[in-house]
Amino acid sequence: MLENDQTIEKVRQNKWKKRLFSLLLVLDMAFSFSVCLISAVKTEARENLSVTLKVDSKKANKKTVSMKKGSGKKIKISIAPNKSGMKIKYSSNHKSVVSVSRTGKLKAKKTGTAKISVTVSKNGRKIRTEWLKIRVRRTNSSAEKKGTPVVLTVNGEAFQAIFYNNKTADELVEKMPMTLNMKELNGNEKYHYFNEEFPTDEKAPGKIKAGDIMLYGSDCLVAFYKSHKTPYEYTTVGKIEDAAGFEKAVGSGDVKITFKAGKSSGNGE
Repeated sequence: MLENDQTIEKVRQNKWKKRLFSLLLVLDMAFSFSVCLISAVKTEARENLSVTLKVDSKKANKKTVSMKKGSGKKIKISIAPNKSGMKIKYSSNHKSVVSVSRTGKLKAKKTGTAKISVTVSKNGRKIRTEWLKIRVRRTNSSAEKKGTPVVLTVNGEAFQAIFYNNKTADELVEKMPMTLNMKELNGNEKYHYFNEEFPTDEKAPGKIKAGDIMLYGSDCLVAFYKSHKTPYEYTTVGKIEDAAGFEKAVGSGDVKITFKAGKSSGNGE
């Protein structure tokens, strides 16, 4: 009788062990399924989310959009299937060229190229980052083609000049006001070597005109006071309006010249 009772108890224990094992197996499968489901949902959210950027109604994802210096535009973003609860962050890698506001408003500040990144996140988790590039170019209107007005002061006498809308001129203007010790050369020019380099777009003009302001190489600013032929290449920077008066003012030796952005007041400043 005792042996029968022990046998029955062992059968019961084995049944409970099997049931417990089956339950644990089911729970393990359920947990694994839930993990896979969550992972799949996250993956699906990343893969199926569509982020479209537009500037002036044109699709701009991974493309370059042109803007005029001083102009403004706005990035329009559409997210599918749903952007509820999603946050959008804009950033520019060259804020001095193009700035972007929290709402996607672009402002072209100077010639050059900037990469704008648009990051979509939800609950603190980054979902997708798209980008576009903005190329800021020179303006085309006749008034704006002239560029930035600059005053050159020589021995208290002011001369109006225009620095053209190009990268070289723009970077030189950013350094103003500046007073340079300019050396005499060849009876037709004054030059100054900087301790830094500037962007170049060198061309052979064939002939230099009195009043031309050029960059020789990448670090030498030259102001010409007489016209002459030349075999050398230069990057154009600007033009002095009163070339004859400038020639008289600079004389035949080395001279200090102050460059300041703005228009002449007519009183030597």
